[in-house]
Amino acid sequence: MDRMSFRHQQILEMARKDGKVSVEGLATAFDVTLQTIRRDLSELADQGRLERVHGGAVLPSGLHNIRYEDRRSLSSDAKTQIGLRCAARIPNGSSVFIGIGTTCEAVARALVHHEGLMVMTNNLNAVPILSTNETNTVLVTGGRLRHADAGLVGTQAASVAGSLKYDTAVIGCSALDASGDLYDYDLDEVAVSQAVINSSHVTTLVADSEKFNRQAPARIARMSEMSIFVTDPAARPKVSQWKLPSCEVLFAGLP
Repeated sequence: MDRMSFRHQQILEMARKDGKVSVEGLATAFDVTLQTIRRDLSELADQGRLERVHGGAVLPSGLHNIRYEDRRSLSSDAKTQIGLRCAARIPNGSSVFIGIGTTCEAVARALVHHEGLMVMTNNLNAVPILSTNETNTVLVTGGRLRHADAGLVGTQAASVAGSLKYDTAVIGCSALDASGDLYDYDLDEVAVSQAVINSSHVTTLVADSEKFNRQAPARIARMSEMSIFVTDPAARPKVSQWKLPSCEVLFAGLP
């Protein structure tokens, strides 16, 4: 493997870990010029491996999501903090829906010591986590298994998910636009999210700031339909532009 190919591989590993890379940071890390890094990023973008943004690059977005295992490693610390902040707002004895995604999975981990929960989920990754606490009742929607991320989607999942009334529904998204609209890649998953939005007293969106750097084709809802948005402090510049009195924004890791 030549030096350039090795550097490209290392750049991709850094992007998978952090969700993005910067030209200046890479130039320092590899002790090469800014021009060299810009050329590397352009070549990786031409191959469809990265997507160029101002000052660097992010993992590509579009019609397909990133592998679930890769998503677990993206902004992992932020997701843990988001999960803890979200779980802190859910009282014991609540009825809760938990959706698909690694940030929703982080919420499930943060709920393991809650008691008396009734949890409905279409996220099979959350089931073994939540079932460790015998005081909680865990229900699964059923539906079509999406092998890529162990999510349950489709007509049955949406129908069952929407058949109950929840104190809190926790959902994620794959992308956020500047106005706060929520997007995903799979219409079958979107249908489940929309069903629980209509069936919950409080709808909480959990999403890290990197979602602003991604694009997906299917709109789930507007931010104005959310009761709470839990994110990391890096999202503050984007969120500060919104005027959404009906949606409470919580920054994970901050009081």
